Amino acid sequence: MRTTVAILTLLLVTSISGRLIACSCMGQRTVQEEVKHADAVVVGTILNKQIITLTDSTILKMFPNDTTMRNSPMSKMTIARYDFLVQDIYKGKITKDTLTIYTGLGGGDCGIRFEIGKKYIVYGENETYFGQVNNDFKFPKAKNTFWTYSCLRTTFYFQDEITEIEKYAKRKRIKNDEEIFADPDSPPIFKDGGDIGLKKFIKENLRYPKNGECVTGKVYVGFTVDTLGNVKDIEIKKGITTSTDEEAIRVVKLLTFVPGTRFGQPIEMKMVLPISFTIEYKGDK
Repeated sequence: MRTTVAILTLLLVTSISGRLIACSCMGQRTVQEEVKHADAVVVGTILNKQIITLTDSTILKMFPNDTTMRNSPMSKMTIARYDFLVQDIYKGKITKDTLTIYTGLGGGDCGIRFEIGKKYIVYGENETYFGQVNNDFKFPKAKNTFWTYSCLRTTFYFQDEITEIEKYAKRKRIKNDEEIFADPDSPPIFKDGGDIGLKKFIKENLRYPKNGECVTGKVYVGFTVDTLGNVKDIEIKKGITTSTDEEAIRVVKLLTFVPGTRFGQPIEMKMVLPISFTIEYKGDK
């Protein structure tokens, strides 16, 4: 089925809101059609969100010294920028494990209100969906950057959608020398009890920083498990504060794994581990 996106932008001279944007999606593509249409099909987790304000360059040129016009809502457009930690790639020219996803704010502009820390299947396009690729707003465009919106099939992760995707696209690895997307026969497993043991180990060893009693959230720590099951190349993918980030790194350094395998041989493999900090002062151990 063909999907048509209609976005209506009106300049309201007397309106304090400046721009009225309406979104209408007529029909939805099948999974097969969407995989063929999209420039990227990826699975991963939303790390954070930024609000970006774009300015109409024509107004800047027409009124170079008029601060009222330059700062008018009519000359502005607001969009959302998300950092997206990739776990699986089915389509797309992707060279990093963290992508930039742009969309509207939602509620009328076809934007998607992603939730931080949630896992999604994202169908992305290289160009903005506002239908104004070459207009006076400089919409972001770069490598490892995609646009998505509610007229696409972008959704929370669920297996039925993945099952359909895998009928038309194979999981791919990232386009560099890393093995994070090598599609292993078995991923690394925490030596002392698997996933349950890992959660228990973190709970018993994580120390809440003294100087951050009211800080809560998740620190996402990236690292590589080598062929012996040791952890190396530790880095913060998304942090909270310096003290929480340092504590998360300290705990990750203590971990040991049964290495992942491919074709029966151990391989190096990248992982990302979310470590939760809650309002609880544990003190020194």
